[in-house]
Amino acid sequence: MILQILRRMVQASVLLVMVGIALLSLYAHYRSARVIDDDQLMNGMRGETMTKLIHPYIDSLDDPNTFLNGNKGTLWSMKFLGVSLTDPLAAAEMLATSKRVHWPLMASIVMPVLLAVLLGRVFCSWICPGYVLFELTTKFRKVLRFAEIQPGEVTFSHRNKYIFLIVGLAMAAVCSAPLFALIYPPVVISRIVHAWIFGTALSGMLILLGVMVAVELFVSPRWWCRTICPGGALYGLLGWARPVRIKLRKSMCTGCMDCIPVCEAGINPITQSASIECDNCGVCISHCDDQALYFTIGLPGQQNSQPKKKTRVIAKAAAVLMVGMIPLFAPSQAQAHHVLGLPHYSYKENYPQRPTLEYPATTGPYDVLMTSYPGIPVPGEPANIAMYIKNRETKQVYTEPITICVLQTYTFGDNTIILPSTTRTPFDNEYKVQVTMPIDGEYIVEISMPVEGRIEVIPFLMVVGQPTAMASVVIAGSFGVVFVFVVIRAIQKKRQRRRWAGTHVGKQPDSFAAGKLVTLGEKIL
Repeated sequence: MILQILRRMVQASVLLVMVGIALLSLYAHYRSARVIDDDQLMNGMRGETMTKLIHPYIDSLDDPNTFLNGNKGTLWSMKFLGVSLTDPLAAAEMLATSKRVHWPLMASIVMPVLLAVLLGRVFCSWICPGYVLFELTTKFRKVLRFAEIQPGEVTFSHRNKYIFLIVGLAMAAVCSAPLFALIYPPVVISRIVHAWIFGTALSGMLILLGVMVAVELFVSPRWWCRTICPGGALYGLLGWARPVRIKLRKSMCTGCMDCIPVCEAGINPITQSASIECDNCGVCISHCDDQALYFTIGLPGQQNSQPKKKTRVIAKAAAVLMVGMIPLFAPSQAQAHHVLGLPHYSYKENYPQRPTLEYPATTGPYDVLMTSYPGIPVPGEPANIAMYIKNRETKQVYTEPITICVLQTYTFGDNTIILPSTTRTPFDNEYKVQVTMPIDGEYIVEISMPVEGRIEVIPFLMVVGQPTAMASVVIAGSFGVVFVFVVIRAIQKKRQRRRWAGTHVGKQPDSFAAGKLVTLGEKIL
């Protein structure tokens, strides 16, 4: 029990670190843009968190920039407390896509590789946030059974993930494009955290995770971790000879087998505790009332190891993987994406600055640019809107007062006024206003300004939240769930018919026999 409490504490700490680093990244952008002291721009939950919690601590440091630069990134590749750490799978895929050795990147995988060599797949069971998500999914399967919905129990070979690892690296080498960086759950969840903190779109990533959860919930328990995950495959190969592993005391084992159904890796801890599939989560130890299972340290040959034949197969697989990666070291122009995974997609080129989206317009001799932070505002939180107006011929900044109002639009019905007409004068060459949008939907930011003796009205269309993407997610997810449920029910019904046919060979249902009797009686009459 203590071991599992410790594991949960480590998992919770990892999640807090992910959120903290994302907040630090956003704070670093605000600090570079010198807007951290702007009360209007720093309203809302994120702004208050940065100004009240992060800013006082960072401002008290002798070298704030060093601290901020030393804490950034995602679980794919990050700097934490100044130490560079990269997932070995990220390094392997970067080598495959760029076909070059980047030694700082190789140095950043030393600690994770050493951890895997000594402890095995502990990244999976102790650190990976995807593992936590899929553990929760397993708990929900019990809820389905309680609701008289029997989830599927389809099983796949554990070897599939090693094949996926090799095929994925080969595809990355041939196409010079990453695959694992797009679907690997630790990376996807890290990016979701960043997108949530930065207020950017995350529907695509949620759909991907939703599909994984649906398969695990309705089709195959722990499908991803046991049979697909390329990261788990690589960590397994790195830790196949780990000195720290689970061992069985044969003299104390009563054969109750309580450890088998609770094994997260889907193996038999009694006979396969030395397998590379074991992720050292320790759940089997917590459920062993006989105390027959325990952690031990020693050479692999001293443990309750798997058969020598299987060990040789694993060693050959690792050798094939390493030999197959030799061509990846051939010199070539690097085309790989940045490895830290920071969400730069919402920034302009003149970095650093506020993360915004731009909405340009023209009227008469003037160019008008509306910017919004966040680019896609979050309902219920203040959105900071700024207008930049200049004469395109003289390059002079427009200095006359303008009127700004915000309306929520509907397909049917009248518009709703969110911000009544408000007059603004320029401050530091921009017109600023802060608006809180109540719900997801489409809005119009309308400005009125004098242009060559007349009043020009310029509307800017804004999207708040995810009014259409969320509906699509719900609809697609609902159809997917219904489809999977129907397929599973159909399989179950077919199995029931086969069982009935197998136990009633040569017999006919009572209704069929009664039908024949009636027909015979009619002929006699």
